[in-house]
Amino acid sequence: MQKFLSVILALIPLAASGAEWIELKDGTKVEGKILSVGADSVLIEMQESPTIRGEKSYARGEISKIQRATQDDIAFEEIAALSIPPTADDPSLHDALLDKVRPFMKNYAYSKHMPAARQLASTLEAERARLAAGEVKIDGLWVGADAMVSDKTEIGGRLQLSKMKNTADPVAVLSGFETLEKSYGNSSSYPEGVALARVALGQMRGSLTRARADLERKNREQQQGLQLASVDRRALMEKGIEQEKAATQAQIDRTKQSGKKWFPILLDTKALDELSKLVDSEEARLSKIDAQSMASAVTAAGEAKQQIADGRLAEAKLSIERARTLWPKYALLAQFQESLKKAESDAALKTQEPNKPAEQ
Repeated sequence: MQKFLSVILALIPLAASGAEWIELKDGTKVEGKILSVGADSVLIEMQESPTIRGEKSYARGEISKIQRATQDDIAFEEIAALSIPPTADDPSLHDALLDKVRPFMKNYAYSKHMPAARQLASTLEAERARLAAGEVKIDGLWVGADAMVSDKTEIGGRLQLSKMKNTADPVAVLSGFETLEKSYGNSSSYPEGVALARVALGQMRGSLTRARADLERKNREQQQGLQLASVDRRALMEKGIEQEKAATQAQIDRTKQSGKKWFPILLDTKALDELSKLVDSEEARLSKIDAQSMASAVTAAGEAKQQIADGRLAEAKLSIERARTLWPKYALLAQFQESLKKAESDAALKTQEPNKPAEQ
């Protein structure tokens, strides 16, 4: 299913990107987004490189044919921009995507893009059903509902770590780490989560510096506007400024009421000061966590698991003891200790079998 989905999503942008083009009289076809068509020239936006788009004007005398996007082409551009999250544990993510695909299917039933839209909707609905049944998807791989119950700490940690890795927003990374630490802090994912959180804190510091500069510029512009405004206009502007501050504070209050400590970077002095203090305190706290020893404990436990499978029980015992010394609270220690105990018991039984007296 996942491989098939990748093919679908790979084809969608191709369908959308070729919707508009011009053909020159020398046979050259120029694809892009046509910005304007005038009596003398056509202006088109083109993809000059994977990350750079540029505009170019062509004289009408150079052009033999113009292909403008149809209404369904334009509507499909939004569908083409959708991406199914590789990690998900909540059907609402898929509901939001389906809310974009279904109107297209209803409004453009005869569109040439319908096969791709229909396949995308079908995949979303199938995945949504699995999520609703209690399964989760982590980096494209599905984990059954029964495993979520029996191994909640380990799988929950993997889920949160994947969410942290799949976002470029430092606030989202830190919010994910907050959940990881609070609910799955003894899982194998925690050491790597600490490292990602520390990187995100550095990014937050840079974002806060830029936000302060933006706020200073905004305040200057507001003050200049107030000075130039009439009395009535100034009163309206001041009221708008106060309403904006109240909305910002309400957003912060909602975050705190939910039990979370991280909120989006807002252009507000009090909010920026609060986030700056939080970044400082978190950096100081996380710097004291020996994530490297924890990671070494995870490695040692993994070695023990393989050693048990290979029958090297004495080595496995040493690996488990090393892991326990490095990270006494590691969640999988008890599981590996139990596996070792069972393997030792099985080995002892096999040793005793040849010494049993022969049956009469």
